[in-house]
Amino acid sequence: MNRNMYMIARPTNWDVLENFYKGFDGGLKKVASMKKFCKTKHDECIVYEDCDLRYASVNYQFLYDRRRKLNEEFDWTEVNIDKLIRLDLRIRELEYEMYQKLIEIKRNLDGLITQGFGFYKDYQVTGEIRYDVMYIDDDEHEQKYDWLSGLLEDYTDMRALDCFSFGDGQEPEDPRDSENRVFEAWGKWLNYGYFVKNGMTMFLCHLMDDLHHSLYSYSDIVNMDLRCFYLNYDISF
Repeated sequence: MNRNMYMIARPTNWDVLENFYKGFDGGLKKVASMKKFCKTKHDECIVYEDCDLRYASVNYQFLYDRRRKLNEEFDWTEVNIDKLIRLDLRIRELEYEMYQKLIEIKRNLDGLITQGFGFYKDYQVTGEIRYDVMYIDDDEHEQKYDWLSGLLEDYTDMRALDCFSFGDGQEPEDPRDSENRVFEAWGKWLNYGYFVKNGMTMFLCHLMDDLHHSLYSYSDIVNMDLRCFYLNYDISF
C-alpha cells in the first residue's frame, strides 16, 4: 500500500464526486454507496483509524476512476507532447541541480568528520523532487489549491517515484551518467523523436504510469506549472 494512503484519509468532497460520476451509468448510485460506506459510526470501527481509512478508500477509488476516464479521453497533440517534453527537461535540470547540491553536502560533511566531529559519521543523505501547487503564487500561476489538487499531491509519493541517496563513504550519483535515471522510448513514445533520442526520466515515467504512487492523469501532468517543482533534502546520522 502507498504509505500516503493515510494522507488522503480525509472527508470526501461529495459535490466533486457527484459531478464526476453523474456521467456514468449508475454513477450516482455508486456515490450513494460510497456515502453509506463512510457513514459508519466511529464506535462500530474496531480501530479508530479504520473509519478515517474508509474515506481514504473512497478518495482513492475516485482518483483511480478519474485518472482512467481522463486518460482514455486524452489526445496526445503536438502541444501536449511539447508540454511533456518541457516537463522532462525540467526534471533533468532539477536532477542535475540536486546532484551538485549533494556534492556540496558531502564535501561539508566529510570536512566536519575530518575535523573530528564524529557525530556526523555514518550519515545518510537523500534528495528528492517535490511538487506543490502552492509553491508559486502570482498572477501568472493559473492552478490554485483545492480539495482535488490537495488529494492528488498528498497521494503522490514523490520519493518512491525517484530519489537520490548516498551515505558516508559513497559518492552522489550523476544523473547524466546513470542508466537507472532514464528509460528508453517504448510504445507510443517511439513516435516522438525527443523520447527516441533522449529516453524519458524515471521520475516522469513513474509519475504517469506508477499507479501505486501517483494518480495524476495525463492532462494533470502536462498542465503542471514547472515552477512548482522544487528540491527537498533529508540528512540523517
